[in-house]
Amino acid sequence: MMVGQHRGWKARAGCGMVFLCLGAMLPAAADDGVTLVKRGAFAASGTPAARIVLSETAQPVAEYAAEELALHVELATGVRLPVLREPAPAADGVHSVYLGDTLAARKAGLDVAALPSEAFMLRTVEGDLFIAAQEGPGDPISTGNTFSGVLWGVYEVLERDLGVRWLWPGPLGTHVPRKRTVRVGPCNETIGPRFIHRMLRPGVSEAAPVLADLRLAFTPEDRTAYVRAQSVFLRRHRMGSSAGTYFSERTSGSGHSFEGWWERYGGEHPEWFEMSADGRRGPADPLSPQKVSMCVSNPELQRKIVDLWREECARHPGERVNLGVGENDRAGACRCPECLAWDGPAPSLEGLPPGLERSYEPTQASNRYARFLQAVHALASASVPDVKLHFYAFENYFWAPSPDIRLDKNIVIGFVPWFRWAGWFPRTDAEQEWIKQQWLGWQRTGATLYYRPNWFLDGWTMPHIYPHQFADAFTFYAEHGMVGADFDTLVGQWGAQGPHLYLLARIHVRPETPVDRTLDEYYAAFGPAGREIKRYFEYWEGYSVRNRENAADSIRTRGGRFRRYAKYAAVADELYPPEVFPPAQRLLDRAMKAATRAGAPYAERVQFVQAGLDHARKCVETAAVMNNARATAAEREAALAGLAAYRRGIAPLLVSNLDRMAVIETESWELVPTAAQP
Repeated sequence: MMVGQHRGWKARAGCGMVFLCLGAMLPAAADDGVTLVKRGAFAASGTPAARIVLSETAQPVAEYAAEELALHVELATGVRLPVLREPAPAADGVHSVYLGDTLAARKAGLDVAALPSEAFMLRTVEGDLFIAAQEGPGDPISTGNTFSGVLWGVYEVLERDLGVRWLWPGPLGTHVPRKRTVRVGPCNETIGPRFIHRMLRPGVSEAAPVLADLRLAFTPEDRTAYVRAQSVFLRRHRMGSSAGTYFSERTSGSGHSFEGWWERYGGEHPEWFEMSADGRRGPADPLSPQKVSMCVSNPELQRKIVDLWREECARHPGERVNLGVGENDRAGACRCPECLAWDGPAPSLEGLPPGLERSYEPTQASNRYARFLQAVHALASASVPDVKLHFYAFENYFWAPSPDIRLDKNIVIGFVPWFRWAGWFPRTDAEQEWIKQQWLGWQRTGATLYYRPNWFLDGWTMPHIYPHQFADAFTFYAEHGMVGADFDTLVGQWGAQGPHLYLLARIHVRPETPVDRTLDEYYAAFGPAGREIKRYFEYWEGYSVRNRENAADSIRTRGGRFRRYAKYAAVADELYPPEVFPPAQRLLDRAMKAATRAGAPYAERVQFVQAGLDHARKCVETAAVMNNARATAAEREAALAGLAAYRRGIAPLLVSNLDRMAVIETESWELVPTAAQP
């Protein structure tokens, strides 16, 4: 359930969040706010003016929220707030910060049980602060933990009243301004996330990547540290999903819902699968049967999909089970007369930005899949009227369907614009506008839309950034019906693409904030070096924009027909020749000079950015050898060994997600996966 649709609450938008006003349901807020720390100077010898109080049966998410609040207050002031559980003894002159579903909150008249799972009440009452929210079980730093309202409330206070910003994973990226006094002003708000689903797929796990030369990846110890730090970072930026929504409930079928179907059903029912131009049914590549697309106009296929969903419902009585109907990771390729008839007349390519015509191949199939969604929804909703259908508008069916097509609001579409080389960020104004129009076309159908892009897979380890154009697209979708976002995948080049990735995380919380104001939050954390750091990243944004056409041409002509991001290392030395690095280095030198005078942590943060640049340079030098057809086997091996040794030194800095980079490099340079680490 979306925040703002619960028990008749009236929603009003503000600050990138959804604010819910309960009117007379709650007691009036105190007029003077709450002081947490009262100090005359920054020192560790002060006495806290408040304590943190949890319920007697507090769940791990509330315990973690208390630790986060105490930690950041201590970083700001040197004073550690004590953490107690109810019943907490009275303490004269000491305020209380009540977190979660406490007895004190109920006595104060706060109806915690009425809150959605990710919402919280932020209240000051008679000198105490309440961050009241439902509590539920689960790992506090897992994006699967939907009962996160108390944690979001703590982060709201830390941002508003302490000025905390989380720039990148790890302690160095945690910016906490020093304060003599910490005070939370009077407040009377109920707040929930701006979007009911917010996901940056982490691009790394505790397990080593199976498609990588592990010499170039993390060691097990460094991987564990990186995964933990990034998980904490993502939760601080409110990544997760609301319980009771179609994103967190059980779904029959994955994002690509028909993988494995050819092996199970192809022998008996080849008519359920794509027909080629020569009349043959089945996968175009027999070695990749998971890539087969479906003959979605086939009524028997539609009934089979719904029958399997009903069986899944029967296995989980009392639970909502939604229905995944996303096509396999493949263009809609069926050429049977019925599917082609569903397509209707081929749309005109006139006015299509150059290079995007590939998104039309082998046919423009959006009408076909929209009609498929109508048919399956009609069958399923006969059993469960409010069943949700999940679908990806992808490949040659992300184009907007015909204006006369209407879809039910319970059809949930992930918008996945996709191109081989043109159309990636940075893109032309014509490309940007054309893609927006496709979103508007799907919105007009009446379906529910969320953003499911692959753009941030691009760029390898390079300072490949485009924050302004990205923010323009994201905020457009947010203003036109977007209920959530799911980004595949976070490649984690924190040193090379820092403000870009900060914006990506931050915009999910406050999309209405102007992009330059968000970027300035990042630059301000560099203190006196902020101006030069801003110029440094503006240099790389300008280069990325100017290099757009060259990038597309290099990938098309030198790389051939491949996924642009997966083999970026195969062309990186051409896209980033040696002469582009010295101007950037001069800007960083000036930043370091300014930061050194101010000391920690500003100099260390500039060094972090320097490590990102050094890593990019080292990668380009390696690519120049690996992409050289004349290089000997010994030269290639020496280049890889040098890169691997360099990475052992920078891995603890959290500058780069080395696992993801190793996957790209293994594919780009045709290495042998899973080689032993030294």
